[in-house]
Amino acid sequence: MLDVLNQVKTIAVEAGRYFKEQRDFKINEKDGASNIVTSTDVKTQEMIIERLRYILPEAKIIAEENDVKDYDDGYVWVIDPIDGTTNFYYDMKLSCVSIALLYKQKSIMGVVYNPYLNELFYALKGEGSFLNGNPIQVNQADVTHSLFVVGTAPYKKAENVDYTFSTLRKLFLAGRDIRRSGSAVLDLCYVASGRVDGFFEASLSPWDFSAGRIIIEEAGGIIEPIQPDAWRYDQPIGIIAGNGNNFSFLQDASKRN
Repeated sequence: MLDVLNQVKTIAVEAGRYFKEQRDFKINEKDGASNIVTSTDVKTQEMIIERLRYILPEAKIIAEENDVKDYDDGYVWVIDPIDGTTNFYYDMKLSCVSIALLYKQKSIMGVVYNPYLNELFYALKGEGSFLNGNPIQVNQADVTHSLFVVGTAPYKKAENVDYTFSTLRKLFLAGRDIRRSGSAVLDLCYVASGRVDGFFEASLSPWDFSAGRIIIEEAGGIIEPIQPDAWRYDQPIGIIAGNGNNFSFLQDASKRN
């Protein structure tokens, strides 16, 4: 699998460098102004899928654009060609490529590349997590000293707004502060690397969390669905992540009424 990981790292870097340079693109709304896709998302995904098919021809694929969802208990690629599409549209320079590999519906490999900072996060089951070749670990901050990063689940505003902002209030009052980046998988990588201490979002699709899941787990962190959700790859679920000193608080703070 190390050879596969190295190939995926190359693919992620090349895809990231490609989308970074694209500013002449078309934009469409999927199901409202908060959920957009650009022609660059689509082209980048096509490039990634074409390359991945040569590595593991037998693998199924789950990918964000064009609703590609083909998976079973074997090997499955989970792809987000540009996580943080709205950031990309506004040229905020806070977007990334995310590629995960599942086996028996568990993440065993994750690669995330932010071309704007030239940062490559990656993990392989049992081998640890790394940023640009250097090992990373979660912080062990307690709740009071935790900086929480959050998502606002903008694709499902109406059903999540009250729950999301009541939870954010709890995190804000209990911890150091809160942040919102607009890229869930980068947020998860930042938890893994100790740049922040905990994560919450009420609704994420599999391409938003799959690579981040293994990167956090291999960095010594804890990541779980928000109850009563369970790990699944056919619909969005809520996600929390943190460390051994703040995770029980995240569980309590994110309980659904």
